[in-house]
Amino acid sequence: MNLESLCNELLLDVYMFLSTVHLFRAFRGLDARFNTLIFNHVRTYGHFEFRSASKQDCDIIYQQHLPTIIDQIISLRLSNDDNTPQQIERFLSRDFIFCHFIQLQSLSLFSMYSQKQ
Repeated sequence: MNLESLCNELLLDVYMFLSTVHLFRAFRGLDARFNTLIFNHVRTYGHFEFRSASKQDCDIIYQQHLPTIIDQIISLRLSNDDNTPQQIERFLSRDFIFCHFIQLQSLSLFSMYSQKQ
């Protein structure tokens, strides 16, 4: 049995165990069916957890995927911790306009530090 032979319901169950970032990284672009299932998952759950995502994964999501689903995101979590330095600044530098996040209910910013002058 291969991954492509699994039914949609089972794949959607598997998607529940992955962060949206990992989901895009693992399944996006395999074929039209996987892409449709990913976007259905995002429309249903819309949670983006970037706290454990690499800089490269974030940049790909910010550039290639977020603009097409920005109006479906329900929650967004960003962090500037040791594993994801300057993630919040990189997100903000993409010039996303928060009024385009029309479904956004939760924005969480972790490990933010003020700059002393």
